[in-house]
Amino acid sequence: MKILRKGINLNAVSAIIGVIIMVAITIAMAAVAYTYFTGMTREQKKETPAISFTPSATEKTITVATADIDTNWNDINITISNATSFTYLTKTGMVNAGDTIHLLTDPNPVLRGTVTVTFKHILSNSLLGSYTIENV
Repeated sequence: MKILRKGINLNAVSAIIGVIIMVAITIAMAAVAYTYFTGMTREQKKETPAISFTPSATEKTITVATADIDTNWNDINITISNATSFTYLTKTGMVNAGDTIHLLTDPNPVLRGTVTVTFKHILSNSLLGSYTIENV
């Protein structure tokens, strides 16, 4: 006797597997795209260098006591201000222990009175130090 199977389509199994594979590929592509684009938009923040300064009220100077290797003065914003005005000091080269800022000669124009010197690391937007020296 011959059994007749009505209503069963043997081709439907391969169509379901095809849809499942297409959905899996779409999910995998979305995951790869998400990883790629979030990696591109994530901000790469630089580390703040470890620099310490020693102010001298008698000599009207600020000296670098210690500094990380490969720290560049171009990456540091130096602002010198008093009660009425401010100026920026630009230094070039590598930051080394012993580098000195002479408040009576270095800034142009020279500021008088109580002077505040602020050091800010540009790449990490971090304050390295702020020092106030009176009677400049």
